[in-house]
Amino acid sequence: MSKCRTHKCKAACCHNIALPIGFLAQFASKIVTPVISASPAPYNHEFPPSEFVSTSTSLMHNKCPFLRADHKCNVYEHRPAICRRFGDGSHPLLTCGYLKN
Repeated sequence: MSKCRTHKCKAACCHNIALPIGFLAQFASKIVTPVISASPAPYNHEFPPSEFVSTSTSLMHNKCPFLRADHKCNVYEHRPAICRRFGDGSHPLLTCGYLKN
């Protein structure tokens, strides 16, 4: 597996995300970018019930509330399953377009 280089993509995988319901409250002290809204995400049997999180009115700037300015995760040790699975090859939508494996 190739090494992630966020200087290229600016952590594009951490934009327009769904987090498990209750995750924001559980790690509220780790939020970097304030949340504007959260709305229920469609059910997916592979992940716990989730909610779409908005930190911006622009999809291009709607980043994860836990994404730091250095493009690293402020809750990395506790990141949700969707984040842990990203890049594991289990699903085409969980594949980085910036890496050539």
